Amino acid sequence: MNEFRLDRRGARLLCAMGLAALLAACGAGKDASQNDSSARRSVLGGASSKAAGGAAVTLPLEVLGNGSPATPALAEARLGVDANQLGSVAQLWFQCHRCGFYSAPEFEATTAPPARIKASVRVLGGGSDDSTPWVDITDANVILADDERLHGGVNGGFYTTRITLPLDAATRARLVALPATNRIQFRFNGTDGESNGYRVLNLQLQDASALQVDSTTLQRFDPLSERDASAVTAADAAAGKALWYAHGTIAKSAIVTRTLQAACASCHADNGRDLQYFNYSNNAIVQRSRFHGLSETQGQQIVAFLRASLQHVPYVEKGRPWNPPYQPGPGLDCNSADCATRWAAGAGLEAVLATPADAVKALFGKPLDAPLALTQADVDRVMNPKATMNARETAIAMQFPDWNAWLPTIHPLDVWPTQADGSGFTNGIMHPTNGMQNPNGRYNDLIAWFQRNKNPNGNLADWSHLIPDLRVQINAMMGFTGWDAYTFLGGGRGNHIADKGIYGAQIGAAHLQSLASSATMAAGKAGAFTPNAFIERSVASMLHWNAVKQWELAQDYSLEGNQTWFIGDKDKTSGAWKGRGEAHGWPFNSVSLFYLAPHMVYQEDKNAAGQITREWYTAWEADNIVASYYRSNQWYQLQMTVNPGGQSNWVNYPMDWPYLTAFDEYIANKVGSDTPAAKALQDSHFVRLLQARIKSAQYVNNDIPLYDPNQPDLSANEGRYGRAQVAKHLTTTNFLDNANRDGVNPSKYRFLDDLQPGLYLKTVNGAIQQFNTLYTLQPLSAWRRCDPGNTTLNEPENVAGFRFCIDQARSPLGTYSDGTHFMVSNALYQTTTEQTEQYGIWKATQMGAEPARLKVWRDWADAAWQ
Repeated sequence: MNEFRLDRRGARLLCAMGLAALLAACGAGKDASQNDSSARRSVLGGASSKAAGGAAVTLPLEVLGNGSPATPALAEARLGVDANQLGSVAQLWFQCHRCGFYSAPEFEATTAPPARIKASVRVLGGGSDDSTPWVDITDANVILADDERLHGGVNGGFYTTRITLPLDAATRARLVALPATNRIQFRFNGTDGESNGYRVLNLQLQDASALQVDSTTLQRFDPLSERDASAVTAADAAAGKALWYAHGTIAKSAIVTRTLQAACASCHADNGRDLQYFNYSNNAIVQRSRFHGLSETQGQQIVAFLRASLQHVPYVEKGRPWNPPYQPGPGLDCNSADCATRWAAGAGLEAVLATPADAVKALFGKPLDAPLALTQADVDRVMNPKATMNARETAIAMQFPDWNAWLPTIHPLDVWPTQADGSGFTNGIMHPTNGMQNPNGRYNDLIAWFQRNKNPNGNLADWSHLIPDLRVQINAMMGFTGWDAYTFLGGGRGNHIADKGIYGAQIGAAHLQSLASSATMAAGKAGAFTPNAFIERSVASMLHWNAVKQWELAQDYSLEGNQTWFIGDKDKTSGAWKGRGEAHGWPFNSVSLFYLAPHMVYQEDKNAAGQITREWYTAWEADNIVASYYRSNQWYQLQMTVNPGGQSNWVNYPMDWPYLTAFDEYIANKVGSDTPAAKALQDSHFVRLLQARIKSAQYVNNDIPLYDPNQPDLSANEGRYGRAQVAKHLTTTNFLDNANRDGVNPSKYRFLDDLQPGLYLKTVNGAIQQFNTLYTLQPLSAWRRCDPGNTTLNEPENVAGFRFCIDQARSPLGTYSDGTHFMVSNALYQTTTEQTEQYGIWKATQMGAEPARLKVWRDWADAAWQ
């Protein structure tokens, strides 16, 4: 059951503040909010409460139902306006959680057409229902804040959006002054097959300058009021438990009545902890139960079971369905065992930064309410490879995915049902070449291990008692579990089609396709129902399940504390455990969160000539690529925040650094710089690119050798996984204007001077110091020298993307007619290391970089290529 929503009817455990015949609002937190009416003024924290006036609204409004288009769900708010302000009202502003549709479109036979537009709104003022038209919430009808508008709109990369509805003359004429109040109604038009509603987190009536003019008191619903389970009966809890774990009981949705194999517990944490932790209201659980074909009474019984059985789950103020898990921000780290599982709630939407200046301040540890005034020492301190940047507490200008985005929209049980021979998700399947793959079995093995090896002192958050052999064992088990899930699918990024035999992704896709309705597909989005699109659905199912199970294990067994307990190696000589990692972080050095990126889920399309015609985004995102790129970037950034890998091997798990930086650039380039708003967003993405460069430099400051001369196979050589392979990513030249035979491309970091004069050069100085620390202290004799004739890495070694060598000799830089220089590259614009470093030294000298740092860099290059 994926998107648990809210209803408010009836039971003793349901909140009782509804408007007659309308769904009212429950589920918001008590967290303070900010006036966020302007597009760039502040973060996604929402509107401020007014302390005066004759009207009060409890937020959020939850516009939730069972999903049937025949019975749209409504929610209403009443806003009061003083008579002297009535003539200035020009617009309605509101903040909406999931006002769009974001998932793969429905493909099965339906009892009603899937809704195309999710949400509608109308301002009745003092008018009647019958005479007031609805306005659909679409990109064409409303004005979105710049972040949301430029990242894909209502159905784009943001799950919580800030929306402005300009009011026409007819609407303004309906407005009334206090003591009367103005009725605002929101409607959920029906499901797309996956969603059953949305939430309005904040709302205001504003003047033409986006200043609030209503005098409404906004109240926040307190989730703690629903945690009291004293009134729960044993009979209700038992009935709810049976329903929660029942397979073959619930329907797919209100418009697809086929019975699912999955249970409620299948898509969520097994015990339902996520619903308690993120404070989904009773109402949400009841409504989602109804969406899946259960009755309201049955939904209430599930509520009873969850509330009674999850009393041990801590209340976390920021834990809300709309607050993105692990959203970075100050104050998330802790040192006591009782808060070891609180980090997952994140810092809230209000922690999402709004400007590149704020992003730079946060990156370099400066207060947001002070002018930007960084010194060289400030820059050097953060760009120090020997330091450890705390990405968990460094706020960024990116909204992470909400919890609903983690959950599988189709559970693996319904993609790979058990066959006559016993194969399927439950028991595993045979890979064409790798034998039996059983991620579900691996997951259950992990549960058994953690149960068996709890600390005898009773502190579930303390794993310091484990002996080295047990640490080695569980480290391997966690790695196998993630990789079993990926190997179960078969193939790799962009291609899950086997040359011989059939992969699991193909098996699952064929099963889903067998359920498809030609009528539903004909009426749906073009291109979203190809064989490759169904492969993408099956891949997403497994990888989302894997992510949820990792979150579940991390929470149930308090695995979000000291990473060094689980990540590391056993010393070959002493037998002691040598842990690696940070104060907080997931222990899963395996397939994990970034695999949820569309960039990892997609199945490439090819034409008849074998040329790739679609890659990096899923079939149903072809009409909104910027949103897809934003989502990919979100998952890569989230992975770095949750587990950057504990200075392990530079490979594609748990962190793929080159693709994090690539999508930092891709999304920045997609947004562009044509307008001031776009330029500000682009610059904010480049701040995250700077962060990724710094964090990755710290990641590779480890003991992996530059090259193992005893391993002739370059693909297996240790040097491929250490700092030697990363030199091309961390070269200072990446911070400079890039010059080749075609001309000069200005550095993407030059915008730093717009924020603080001279900051760009300070950052270049920091990059030189970073490179010097990582590379110039390593003996040159330890490097492998590139062999251009060696193509083991699928390219000439001296320009290969995975090279971990330096060139044998120096060659001259190219020279323009004006005497300035450029890097000489091959026909594919691939550049050798010696050209990159020579050019970097020349360019940094030209722009006035600090001489002492330059000398260290130059001396190293002169010694490397005499």
